[in-house]
Amino acid sequence: MYKSILFLIPVLILFACGDTVTPDNTDQTAETGSIDPYGDPPGYTGDPFENFPEPVSMTIPGEEVPIEYEEEILSGTHFTVQISAATNEETAIRLMESVSAEISHPVFIDHQGGFWKVRVGAFPAMEDAAAYTQVLVNMGFTDAWVTTREP
Repeated sequence: MYKSILFLIPVLILFACGDTVTPDNTDQTAETGSIDPYGDPPGYTGDPFENFPEPVSMTIPGEEVPIEYEEEILSGTHFTVQISAATNEETAIRLMESVSAEISHPVFIDHQGGFWKVRVGAFPAMEDAAAYTQVLVNMGFTDAWVTTREP
């Protein structure tokens, strides 16, 4: 019993001797309501991100996020680069997955005339597709060529 009392005495002394803090502006809560812990400090009017560029994407380490492409690029006829025409779908899918892992452009498979055609990109201008063809040639797709694609 004496041990517990001896323990409580220093604790009580610490609480009794503690400083009391009173805010300078005691009516702040009355003016602004409750303080939002995720908002700006009271009285702050600046933009903390005004000198930073607008973010265009975000990657979370260790998490695979599917790539979402802008609809206006994928709608209507556009230019693309064909890298292969496979005779079976499984081969085309393996190639598409392999190429998708190495580039940032969308990779498509179109089934036409008995072939599964693997195509890369959705370029608005033929010149853009032609310029990207060299990247694919350097990856080993020496027969890559520009074509059009209608989704």
